Amino acid sequence: KFEIKKNQGSAPDRVVLTADLEEKSTGELSLSAGYSSSEGFILQAAIKQRNFRGKGQELRTSVSWSNYSKSVELGFTEPYLFGSDVALGGDIFRRDYSSYNTIGDTKTTTYKQVSTGFQIRAGVPLDEYWSLSARYGLTYDQVTLDKATYYTNGTCDVALAGSYLCDAIGNRWTSSIGYSLIRDTLNNRLRPTGGSRLSISQDFAGLGGDTHYLRSTIVAAKYWGLGSGFVLNAQVEGGHIQGIGQDVRLTDRFFLGDPQMRGFDIRGIGPRVTRSYYDTSTIPATLTAASNNTTESLGGNTYYRGRLELELPLGAGMRELGLRPSIYLDAGAVFGGKTPTLADSCATANAASTTCTPPTRQYTNSSGALLFLDADGNSTTTNTGTPYTYALSAYRESYSGNSPMPRVSIGIGVNWNSPFGPLRIDLAKALIKQPGDETKLVTFNVGGQF
Repeated sequence: KFEIKKNQGSAPDRVVLTADLEEKSTGELSLSAGYSSSEGFILQAAIKQRNFRGKGQELRTSVSWSNYSKSVELGFTEPYLFGSDVALGGDIFRRDYSSYNTIGDTKTTTYKQVSTGFQIRAGVPLDEYWSLSARYGLTYDQVTLDKATYYTNGTCDVALAGSYLCDAIGNRWTSSIGYSLIRDTLNNRLRPTGGSRLSISQDFAGLGGDTHYLRSTIVAAKYWGLGSGFVLNAQVEGGHIQGIGQDVRLTDRFFLGDPQMRGFDIRGIGPRVTRSYYDTSTIPATLTAASNNTTESLGGNTYYRGRLELELPLGAGMRELGLRPSIYLDAGAVFGGKTPTLADSCATANAASTTCTPPTRQYTNSSGALLFLDADGNSTTTNTGTPYTYALSAYRESYSGNSPMPRVSIGIGVNWNSPFGPLRIDLAKALIKQPGDETKLVTFNVGGQF
């Protein structure tokens, strides 16, 4: 609130101008809860102070939780370093992510990734529309698998986890430096109806640490107000990550699917390994129903995506309710990267038309000691010469989805500022897909802030 008052000055030809300024609150506390068809329940809390110590500095902290991810972050920004237009800031964070594979429609957690680190960033405007930012980050990643499920005798078992997951586990440091060049002419950051935005970014990892790569991305969006409430939006983006002296690890690759590509499941596009299981009671062994298959998304080194979306106008009553429908077309693909080592438990037996014997593993106790059977059939850690074993499922692995061919979907979506918070519902149909891709007809997100 800003008001200028005029008072008589010391002479008839002089006035005293008084500026009456009421500063709005600079502190902000937000709590939100929601539900997503991809991540389940989502809870978030954040505290922000935009005038820390009365110097215009921003201090913020946030926490979030969902079925597959958790994070805690603390950030600080000085918007005018030494009175200049240079903004300097930093963040420290802890992020936990649980990946999963799918068995039919069931999701089962596989590897877990815990990332702890910090980032220092600086930004400067180049002119009215262009800006440049630079950053340095150091992250410690811990990628693990459940030892009770995927390990044998203290070692990751490829028959249980697959070579692609065993290769991903371990602790690694990533030291990276990067920049972003941005041009922004949008007329509104939250709901633009005109203008464009272009962002070009690169990050180089290899200033020490265990990870070495060059990641490049470009993102562009354009909005047109067509009149009568119609708004057309076109978006294109793409990226490539190149390993330097090493393969790009699983956790650094690009993934694509919901919500970037509606009509497909989360991480539903691109390279993946599918395990099909054998019925070994037949000769040759035959595969069981596809509903028993397990699928693990591996991501890719290159991706591209495009979207064309038209926001449709509604009557005044519908607009007052906060309804904003749209129709859209999404297209994109993710591909490239190292082809994993695949296994087939019954390949040799089937080729010779003999019985396929599943591999076996020896039971261990809670301390990891091997178990044996004594003369009475009881388990013991004493080596009696009779290992206490169990049979694994015989399986065949196949690799699919590693194709640059575009996947295409069309659909209709509705944004609604409901009493429960912003709600987005999408009904999308995948028109073009590749073998192994996982589709989804309906997705929704709802959340409220209080």
